Amino acid sequence: MSATNNQREMILKWHKGKAATPEYTAKLLGLPLSEVLYVIEHPEPPKSRADAWTPEFIEPLV
Repeated sequence: MSATNNQREMILKWHKGKAATPEYTAKLLGLPLSEVLYVIEHPEPPKSRADAWTPEFIEPLV
């Protein structure tokens, strides 16, 4: 399971404000502790892979 953008923002906000421990954050959001710790260690959202995009359709010349 991967954290959504909203969940990422909440994790970082709570961690920055020291509002909740990573364990409590994981429990509240229903995420594994490892996912919460990963988001805290890597605050930037993961970049999408270039090969995940479909190629643009080019109409053939007739």
